[in-house]
Amino acid sequence: MKVLGKALGVLVLMLGAASSVASQEVPAGEVSFGYSYVHSNIVASSHGVNMQGGSGAFSYNVNKWFGVVGDFGGYHQSNVRGAGFDVTVVTYLFGPRFSWRTDRRLTPFAQVLLGGGHAGGSLYTSSLAAGLAPLGANSGFVMTAGGGLDWVVRPHIAIRILQAEYLLTQFSNGTNGQQNNFRLTAGIVFRLGQR
Repeated sequence: MKVLGKALGVLVLMLGAASSVASQEVPAGEVSFGYSYVHSNIVASSHGVNMQGGSGAFSYNVNKWFGVVGDFGGYHQSNVRGAGFDVTVVTYLFGPRFSWRTDRRLTPFAQVLLGGGHAGGSLYTSSLAAGLAPLGANSGFVMTAGGGLDWVVRPHIAIRILQAEYLLTQFSNGTNGQQNNFRLTAGIVFRLGQR
């Protein structure tokens, strides 16, 4: 009977420790910074524009699998199609993130973010950008859908190995008001607190 009591006591301690470890693996919030590459068709042609820049995001994890994200980014190309025009795009997005936290080290996630953005630069303000009249800098609707993978290297630090997303922008380009783009991001994630 004594052995059964001790075994039960050890089991309770182990379960308590396991739940404590599991709760430490889910941060209350996360702040990330990274390099971003955007392939865009913002100009009115069949040729894409490659932009580089960065993005930062903060997220609040409601529970183990659901969080709310705010994402802010800026991307630039200094010589669009070799024509000497530059373009800068700034985005601000918000929405849900769904994480799969079944592994201590790897956290895959999926998200859909909605918001807005602003496009400007000489592509929009020069007299003839890619054969078009000046468009004027403008703002429009922006949306992303995609996901990524974080690798936890320390309890409070993770590496965002890759985040890949479809990026929809609705900026005027003289032909239509919608661009289908692609965004890749990699960087560092700071894990704050615990859930």
